[in-house]
Amino acid sequence: MKRIENWLLAAAGSTAALVLLAAGPSTAQSDFFNERQISGYDYTGPYGQFGVSIGKINIDRSDLENDVAGGFTIGGGYRFLPWLAADGNFTYLAGDVEIDGFGGDFDAEAWGFTFGPKFYPLGLAKVQGIPHFFQPYATIGIGGGEAEIDDTSVEEDYFLARFILGFDLWMTNHFGLFVEGGGFATSEDDIEGAGLFTLGGQYRF
Repeated sequence: MKRIENWLLAAAGSTAALVLLAAGPSTAQSDFFNERQISGYDYTGPYGQFGVSIGKINIDRSDLENDVAGGFTIGGGYRFLPWLAADGNFTYLAGDVEIDGFGGDFDAEAWGFTFGPKFYPLGLAKVQGIPHFFQPYATIGIGGGEAEIDDTSVEEDYFLARFILGFDLWMTNHFGLFVEGGGFATSEDDIEGAGLFTLGGQYRF
């Protein structure tokens, strides 16, 4: 459990540092959420993201009880069009599981890397009254990963599909926040996947 807490503290600290470093110089150049100074859907180019996640690893065994897991995501990609980006993502989750007949909790962890399209529907059909610094999106990614329970024989490699709904909130032309929820499904019967909710910061170059 101590290791999981350390992961969460490190992830939260990194996100806070990203916010402070990116927001600091931006405030000297422009106001936050100023539509005249934010490219919005006109932007094309690369971007990077880091977020703190909370979720649950879905291990399908009758003798296991899963607790809430914490972790982080690292992502990035390239925005080609107002409505489309190519997106890559790495997600890590760690949490405790209780196994019937064994004393105490065991550390479980799962990670996955995916790549796929990221769709911005309002980039196709802009709606009046919705500011362009608020950009909802949907992401579908395909990739692979691994899950395991420490000090046990449970360890699985798998193919996975990631399904996410979220939104970008651009505070300046380069720095923004993102909020997203969803999860991933795997090719293994014992490790069904994971559900997660993520809050983080992002930067576009």
